[in-house]
Amino acid sequence: MQKGLLTLLAITLLAGTTLLNTTTTNESNSFLEDEVMKVYQNWQKEHGKRYTQFENSHRFGIFKKNYQYIQEHQQRVEAGLETFELGLNDFADLSVEEFEAKYLKYRSTPREQTNQVYRRTGKQVPIEVDLRKDGVVSEVKNQGSCGSCWAFSAVAALETALRQGGVKNVELSEQELVDCAVKDEFESEGCDGGEMYDGFQYASKYGIAIRSEYPYAGVDQKCAAKQTKTRYQFAGYVDVEPLSAQAYVEAASEHALSIGINASGINFQLYKKGIYSAKCDGSKPALNHGVTNVGYAPDYYLIKNSWGQSWGESGYIRFARIADKAGQCGAQQEVNFPLYKASESVVFE
Repeated sequence: MQKGLLTLLAITLLAGTTLLNTTTTNESNSFLEDEVMKVYQNWQKEHGKRYTQFENSHRFGIFKKNYQYIQEHQQRVEAGLETFELGLNDFADLSVEEFEAKYLKYRSTPREQTNQVYRRTGKQVPIEVDLRKDGVVSEVKNQGSCGSCWAFSAVAALETALRQGGVKNVELSEQELVDCAVKDEFESEGCDGGEMYDGFQYASKYGIAIRSEYPYAGVDQKCAAKQTKTRYQFAGYVDVEPLSAQAYVEAASEHALSIGINASGINFQLYKKGIYSAKCDGSKPALNHGVTNVGYAPDYYLIKNSWGQSWGESGYIRFARIADKAGQCGAQQEVNFPLYKASESVVFE
C-alpha cells in the first residue's frame, strides 16, 4: 500500500515538473516572440513597411526566420568562421524565392565576343584602386522593384567613362535603357531583365539622355528618347578576357567594369559588411545580377550595387578575390566596359 502511494506521488511530481517545464518553455518562447516582434516593428518604421493584417502576419513569419539566420550567422562571425556580416536591410521580410524572382533579372545569353577584347598583358598595376577617390563614380542608386539591374550596371559604367572623359557630374538615364534598349532590336526586356552590353550598344548607336530629362520610373514605358535634348554618344564597348583574374584586374585598374554575378541566396540578400566569401555557383548559366566593379584591393573586388545606400556597405559589397578562374560567384565570367571619346553632347534626330 505504501509502495503504491509512493509511486503515485512520484508520478504526480513528475507530471507537475513536466507541466512546469512546458509552461516555462512556452513563456520563454512567448518572450522571444515578443522580442522579435519589437525588432520587426522597429524595422518596419525604419523602412516604411505597411501591410494588411494578414500580410503582416505572413511577413513577420519570414522576418523571424531571417532574423534567426542572422543571429546564427553572427555567432559564426564571432567564432572567426565567416568574413562578412548580415543585417536587417530592406529585404529582411522577403523569402529567398521572392527576392530572387523580383530582383535578380540579369540574363547571360550566348553571343560572340566583340572585335574589341581586353586581354591580359601581365603589366604592372597598382596594388589597390578605388575609382571613387578619383571622383568618377556616381552615387549609388536604387532600381526599386523593377528588374533593371542590367540598366543600372551599364549606366554606372557609362557615367564613369563619361567622367573620365572630362564630363563631370552628369547622371545618365537608366529608364531610357529600360524603355528603349529592348526587343526587337536588342535582347533585353526592360524590367524583366537584360544585359549590360545592350545598354552599351544602344548608347553607342543612339546616344543616351541625362537622367533629369528622362527620369527613372521603375516600370516599363513607351520609349521617349526623341523627347530629350541633351544626349551623350559613346563609341562601343570592350569585352574583358573571361576567366582571367589578371585581365580583370588590369581592366579594373583603369575602367569601371559591368559584370554579371550569381547573387542568389540569403547571404547576398542580407549582406551588411565585410568581404563576401560565401560559396556559390560561379558558372555562366548561374549569373543573375548585373553590378559594377569600381576598384579592388589585394583581397577583394569593390562592387557597386543598385539597391540603394541602405544595403551593404552604403550600397557596395566587397567580393573576395579567390583562386577559382570564374571568380567569386562568377564575377570573372561576363565582364565589359564602354568607350567614350570626348565630344559635344548630341541632339537626338
